[in-house]
Amino acid sequence: MNRIHKLDGLRGLFALFVVLFHFNINNAPAFLVNNFFVRESYIFVDFFFILSGYVIALTYDDKINSRKTFIQFLLKRYIRLYPLLLFSTGMYWYFVHPHFDKQNIMLALDTLLLTNSTPILGTEIGMNYPSWSISSEMISYLVFGLSSLIAIQKRKTILIGIVTMACFGFLAYQQNYFQTGSFGFVRGLACFNLGFIVYVLAKKNFQLPNIFEWLITTGILLLMYCHFTATVQNALGIQFMIPIGFAISILVFIKTYGLISKLLQTKPFLFLGKISYSIYLNQAFMIGYGIPKLFRWIQCSNGDAKKTISIVLLLVILICYSWATQYLIEKQIGKKLMHLIRD
Repeated sequence: MNRIHKLDGLRGLFALFVVLFHFNINNAPAFLVNNFFVRESYIFVDFFFILSGYVIALTYDDKINSRKTFIQFLLKRYIRLYPLLLFSTGMYWYFVHPHFDKQNIMLALDTLLLTNSTPILGTEIGMNYPSWSISSEMISYLVFGLSSLIAIQKRKTILIGIVTMACFGFLAYQQNYFQTGSFGFVRGLACFNLGFIVYVLAKKNFQLPNIFEWLITTGILLLMYCHFTATVQNALGIQFMIPIGFAISILVFIKTYGLISKLLQTKPFLFLGKISYSIYLNQAFMIGYGIPKLFRWIQCSNGDAKKTISIVLLLVILICYSWATQYLIEKQIGKKLMHLIRD
């Protein structure tokens, strides 16, 4: 698959901030609880959707032209996502909520059937709470593949544009852009399709001044701060500006090569980008199981110091653990399954 390495680095960095967001306020030190950037980091899921839409379009735009290629596309994406989803959900179930009761079975089924971004089974976000976005991602793949079969060239762009507007219209009707669970697939599909639109624009032969990297970074920070401090009356408008801002930021970084781009292509950021999917799906298990253990083990009378030490240790453990799952599950098992569908 085509890669834009600096965007991989950005995805890895954002994945860590999503982890910081998911720490319960009671488990996080004051400097994180009161930090608008951390408290708004859940919005980076939209960046993931948009970037995914761009990369999928870049890789598959002209390759899905028959029922066979459509099925192959879905199988490849399923194999890419599902092994780690299955493993991480199993770990979460066994270590965090180890009860084999009706509620947990329904939660697990909703996640493993990839329906937990829809109202089909009605469990909201299912088990392993970040996994709702994987359900939304698979639905977006399905819509993208069908759009590729139904329409070509300009008609495909028009069709995807219509679907995107319909998604945003539905979210506006719901009076809440940041849907998860039952209508999370609508939010994911809207952003994924924005990624396709970024792809269409990025194909045009132009470059942007490197100063745009700083301008768009400042713009995203301002949007996050404005949403953090917004009243109920004006929050919805800012919510809809956020995915647009992320789409513009991806286009900017594709068309520039400034200082921020160079920094994002350094080894630490590329490493985080490589393991970002594992970080994202492993976080619920690591937080739910690891933080209570660390709180018991760390002997420190200062509450905030204890919380800070616990979070730093957990992030180090999460990164190491995710490195292992990326290699063993995403790469090795994924490679074996890919060979099966090719044979």
